[in-house]
Order: sequence, then structure tokens, then C-alpha cells
Amino acid sequence: MTKNRWSDVLWGSQSKALYLMVAAAMMLLAMLGSREIWTQEHRWADIVFGMFYRQDFLHPYLNDANYYDKPLLSYWLIAGLSALTGKLSTWTLRLPSACAGLLAVWSIYRIGFNLFNKRVGLLAGWLLLTTFYFIFWGKTSSADMLNLGGTLFAVAWYVEKRNAITFFNYAVFFLILVLTSLCKGLVGAIVPLIVIFPDFVMNQQWKKHLNLKIFLAMVPALVVYVLPFWASSHYSTDNYTENGLYLVYRENVLRYFQPFDHKGPIWTYFLWLPIYLLPWAVFFIPALLTLKSRWKTLTPNSKWLSWSVLLLFLFFTLSGSRRNYYILPLVPFAILMTADWILSASAVLPSRNEWAGKTAVTFFILMFLVFDVIPPLFGAAGGIKAFAAAVKNSAADTRPWGQWNIVMLDPESKVRFYLQLPPTVKDYPILGVYRKEQTHQSLLAAWPMLKDKHADVIYITRKSYEPLLRNILPGYKVVEAPLTLGERVFQIENPNAPVAFISRS
Repeated sequence: MTKNRWSDVLWGSQSKALYLMVAAAMMLLAMLGSREIWTQEHRWADIVFGMFYRQDFLHPYLNDANYYDKPLLSYWLIAGLSALTGKLSTWTLRLPSACAGLLAVWSIYRIGFNLFNKRVGLLAGWLLLTTFYFIFWGKTSSADMLNLGGTLFAVAWYVEKRNAITFFNYAVFFLILVLTSLCKGLVGAIVPLIVIFPDFVMNQQWKKHLNLKIFLAMVPALVVYVLPFWASSHYSTDNYTENGLYLVYRENVLRYFQPFDHKGPIWTYFLWLPIYLLPWAVFFIPALLTLKSRWKTLTPNSKWLSWSVLLLFLFFTLSGSRRNYYILPLVPFAILMTADWILSASAVLPSRNEWAGKTAVTFFILMFLVFDVIPPLFGAAGGIKAFAAAVKNSAADTRPWGQWNIVMLDPESKVRFYLQLPPTVKDYPILGVYRKEQTHQSLLAAWPMLKDKHADVIYITRKSYEPLLRNILPGYKVVEAPLTLGERVFQIENPNAPVAFISRS
């Protein structure tokens, strides 16, 4: 093989798109359900479980509270998979995100292929597949990877079909925008339109696309978009007070211009974009810094891509509401810009191409270990799933599980999912006082129900409260979460591990 053997196989003379997609499937689908629920996944778990519990798929609740902060489609995808498999699990929670990640890899390949050539498309696909935060969100249940996959697919469709002026192509494009927007919000439509805008202006695409067909094609897409909100409002119940379309305005328009939370500083994305591009920030930064000196030699498509990245960055930065992961939709376009730079001078600087190949292989292996190998090993033989089974087995010694009343004394939110508790089970948090600073008296003040004990109650709490609760609940059977393999090997004590106090009466 040649000196650049890895780049030859991945995006050079011996490359195939099949290799990229098989590697993406391995990375995103392997051990998908093995990790315990983390970050914000408990929201999707609670909301979808509540939909099945109430047999109401039009009104999302977070536990027992109205929660229409996101449109319905991301919940419906999980619910549909759960209905097909017969179980709501961590695998069905994450599969829509993983599939969206696969769609994103294929879409970035097609964009690079059509704007430049096959090599740039494959290189961009491999760069995206070995970007840490892309894999992080691709294996996490949320709307963020659905949004990323949809926006990339919309741009890929535009690039493929921009010279085929048909009603069908327009209708599909707008349908992609609508479905993406029904996952996270209007940003799913805004990002592709910002990316396309420089092509409309620089290459005068507006002259052939501003026609009657494009406006007629918007009509079915608008109907599809409005339909879930109409159904939610039309079939609303007396106790559901949130309006989905108003919350679209609140979460997308009002938050942008008059933010009510998540007010990150103006420099937020100057810091987080390079972090979200790791490890490829080391290539993106010089590509960005040399852009001015290279501008006259850039192809029209390279200039289009550069303008798109700049406009997207300005769009997110000028928003009044900023959080680090809001920048995620910009990542693939920065990756495309980086891939174009790497290969644009590879004939002059072949080492750039060679180092990109070595980096891609190295980080593919590292990412696979970090996301697909280490977490299952670390969490083996214990954890919250084993805790849920132990609690149900111990409780069954006294009475059937269905005859117990569960009281949640500030456990982690994910405990509810593993115990499959209905939304009617309330959580009693401790507000205003840090958990480690509690006393016997402060716990009784925060949780007065501990003074009036009942024989059919199981209290679920955190390990940090266990010593004090042992004195408050003497004679109760205590069930702790078994230590995982990683916790035993590294002697880690988790103060947030779940603990159950089961009445022996």
C-alpha cells in the first residue's frame, strides 16, 4: 500500500461509500441500549411512558406537568418503535437519534460529492463520524440529532435536485423541513434556508427557483406541520393548558429576541464551536485563518460553503439564548469546509492528507472504545437496572408490587424509568439546600410524610440521604444499587446511587 494508505482506503483510490456507512452503523448502533439513561434522556423516557400510560399521544406531560416545550414527532418516533418492539427501553429511546446520525453521515457525503467530488464527500463523512460530540448526541435520546440529520438531509436534497425544477422535488424539500421542525423547532427549517441562501444570491439560483411551483409545494408541507398542533388543540382535555403553536413561538422566536433563560455570553460559540469540532478543530482553525488569503483561488462552491458557515455562526451568536449544544447544526458544515481545505492542497502538502487519514483511524478506534466498549464494561453487573430488579424482588416478599405505594424522596429522575413508575407517583425534591448539608431535622421538615409511616410504602431516595434515613426509618429493609464493575475496580462511591427503604410490615 502507499504511504497514505489510510486516506487511500477511506477517501482515496481504494475507498467506497459502503465502508463509511458500515463504520457509521457500527459506531452508532453498537451497544446502543447498554448505557444507563444520562443527561436529558429522562425527559423523553418520562414523556413517552406517560403517553402510553394515559393512552394520549397528543399532549406531552413531564411526569404530571404539561410539557409541550418540544413538538411531538421526536416522542412519536420513540413511541412507534416501542409499540413495534413491545417495550419502551433505552434502545428504543436512542434508536431514532442513531438513525438520524446515519442519515447525517450519508447526507454530508452526498453534499460533498455533489459540491466537490467523491473524495471530499467521503472525507467529510469520516470527519463527522469521528467527531466526539456528533457521536455523543447520536447515541443520546433527544431531538438534537434528529434536528441535525434533518437539516443535513434537506441541504443534501437541495444540492442533488437544484437543477431539477419540479413540484415533487420542491414538495419533498419542504416536507423535510417540516418534519425536522416537528422534532425540535423552527431551527430545523431555518438552518437549511441559511445554508442555501448564499447559493441563491451568489449563483443567482433565485431566478429559476422563484416560481409558482415552489409556492404551491409549500401548501402540503404547511398542512403537515399544522396538523399535529391542530389535533392537540382540537382534542385537548380540560387539565391541559399549554398551546403547542404558542410554545413554538415562545421557544423559537421569543427566546431568540427576548431570552428568558439560557443567556450564555456573546462569546459562547467562539469557545464551543472548536470544542464541538474536536478532534478536527486542529484542521478547521487553520482552514478558517487562511480563508482570506485563499479566497481568490476558491471555487464558487467553496465560497458558498464558507459564507454558509459564517452566516450560521452569526445566526446562533446573535441569538439572545445561547447554550453550548445549540451550535451542533453548524458542525457538519464546518466539517465540509475543513474537508475541502484538507484536499484542496493535498498535492502540494500530501502530509495534510496523510495526517487526516491517521487521525480519522485513531479517533474512530478511540470513539468506539469510549462510547461502545468502556461504558458497558464499566456498568456491568450492577447499577440502576439491577437496583430496580432487586427492589421489586425484595418488595414481593411482603406483598405484590402493584399493592405498594412509592414515595420518591429526591432520587435521580432516571429511577422512575427503570422502576416503570406511573406519572401519578410524585417526586419530593429538596429545594434551596445542598443535599450534603442535610440533618435529621431538615429531612423531616422537607419530607413531613416520614412522620406518618404506612406499611404499604416504599421510599426511594439517594445514597447521600441513607445514613439519616436509617435513623428515621428504623426496621425498614434497605436495598442499595449493586456496585457496577467499574465502581468496584476503581472504588468509586456514588452519592446519587438509588436506595430503597421497604417496610417489613
